[in-house]
Amino acid sequence: PRYLRKAFAVNGTVKRAMLYASALGIYRAYVNGKPVEDVYFTPSWTDYNKRVHYHAYDVTGMISSGQNACGAILADGWYSGYVGFGHRRDHYGKDIRYIAQLEVEYTNGRRDVIATDGSWKATVGPMLYSDFLQGESYDAQREMPGWSAAGFDDATWDPTDVTDRINAPLETAPHEHVRVFQEIRPVELKEPKPGQYVFNMGTNFAGVVRLKVRAPAGTKIVLRHAERLNPDGTIYTRNLRSAKATDTYVCAGNGVEIFQPRFTFHGFQYVELTGLPSRPTMDTV
Repeated sequence: PRYLRKAFAVNGTVKRAMLYASALGIYRAYVNGKPVEDVYFTPSWTDYNKRVHYHAYDVTGMISSGQNACGAILADGWYSGYVGFGHRRDHYGKDIRYIAQLEVEYTNGRRDVIATDGSWKATVGPMLYSDFLQGESYDAQREMPGWSAAGFDDATWDPTDVTDRINAPLETAPHEHVRVFQEIRPVELKEPKPGQYVFNMGTNFAGVVRLKVRAPAGTKIVLRHAERLNPDGTIYTRNLRSAKATDTYVCAGNGVEIFQPRFTFHGFQYVELTGLPSRPTMDTV
């Protein structure tokens, strides 16, 4: 996934600020270091040759006088990730794209427009890969604190590759956002093999694991997801075929760390955890 950012100045009293955003891929938008909304998988899956959905966000309360910044994390999503059958990527295209327009309206009637163009900066970061079928990998040792906030030093970031025109028309999204609506805690924890821990979440659902751990820097924790168990208590994954449905997290070693995937989800009841140097607890996932 790409990390994108743009610094800008606000001179005056802000009356209203609106962010309009979309992507070939999926994105999470930020203003001044905070996500504009806690939603998942925007924009939704469409036939990208015919239409692409966009969303509007009221970010008035996130803009301040002086220096500001906006940013986004851009992932493959349905556009260029593994989706459907065929063991291949890039069903719609190879180059994921982000488009955004931040409109800042002042009390004196003046208006500034901060749009995606060649002045934005880009890099890659702690999110090593993310895919609906394969899962997500995150290395906390590569984190960039404040990357979407004002004052961050992006001198080593790259210029963005800008495309003049995308043929698919942008249309207002006709649906609600995808949101977390329930938290499920495990009901059972077993160790079918040494160092291989299996959590039973008690129900089959679509979602992600929130991992909470304390471990030395460089510790790699692997989470695998399954709907059933084998007779020996290990997870049954044959029905997943080529989908790995595996999330990995590399610890930074800074006390208690929390990881929750942003650009993938899984259908599962059981979670296999390996790589933790000590036995997990029921609060680990």
